[in-house]
Amino acid sequence: MKARMWLMALAMITAAGCGSDPEEAESATCTGAGCACNGFDCECVAGADCKTDCGSEACALDCSMGSTCNGSSEEALVLQCVDTSECKGDGGDGSVLTCTQQSKCDLKADVRSTAICRDQAVCKFDMGSGSMIFCEGESSCELKCFADCTARCAETAQCTVSCGADGTPGVTCPDGSTVCGGAC
Repeated sequence: MKARMWLMALAMITAAGCGSDPEEAESATCTGAGCACNGFDCECVAGADCKTDCGSEACALDCSMGSTCNGSSEEALVLQCVDTSECKGDGGDGSVLTCTQQSKCDLKADVRSTAICRDQAVCKFDMGSGSMIFCEGESSCELKCFADCTARCAETAQCTVSCGADGTPGVTCPDGSTVCGGAC
């Protein structure tokens, strides 16, 4: 829980702007069984079809116990998908997306975001420029990265990396990482 709060704080600081709009929502919109939010900190537990919309606010969404989740935010989205949950998400700049255990994820995020796929998760990430992607453990990753991204795939993971709109392969570096739109 402390790690998630730290990630949420990091994402909010990354995506923060000045001032506030008095018409901004006070909470994320969360629909479906097992979905609940406390402000912009949401969770979906054993939900059949859990959807969270944070609009123009940064938010967090935890999906567990075999949930089917869909989270979206125009700002940073901190999404954690665990156990056998299936997650879809679309986050703004500075998002942090994590898929672990045997979860299945199809996630998109804008610039300077981080995506992590570990254990035996199956992940499809579409990331903006300046992002970092980690494919760890025995995970299976299909990674799409735009300019100035770095993907690090463990030897035990299955990875496919494509760069830019044309899907060209990236540059493989001596440390095993793949760089899109830059040098090692």
